[in-house]
Amino acid sequence: VIYQDINTEDPFTMEEVIDATQAHVEHVRDLDERGILFLCGPLLGKEEKGMFILNAQSYEEAESHVLRDPLIARKGYNTYLINEIQEANAENNYLLEFYTNMEME
Repeated sequence: VIYQDINTEDPFTMEEVIDATQAHVEHVRDLDERGILFLCGPLLGKEEKGMFILNAQSYEEAESHVLRDPLIARKGYNTYLINEIQEANAENNYLLEFYTNMEME
């Protein structure tokens, strides 16, 4: 999940920003304690974006976690992108057969 496009159009007081940030950290802590959060943090660069890698069984499940995040619910970010990943690991030989058995066009 990538949070992007920080909302700069709506005026937020410093108190609202601090409150939303504290609530966001509590949400992240809850996901971590429940084994849903694998990794999260801000993306480095010019644009302010955040990334989460979640252990979710479906797009819908991941989105339900995103929509409960105060930074999304309170419109701190205007948009988010959810992508599914196919894990490459030792058990599936890092997807070698998947990529080498594809039909070439």
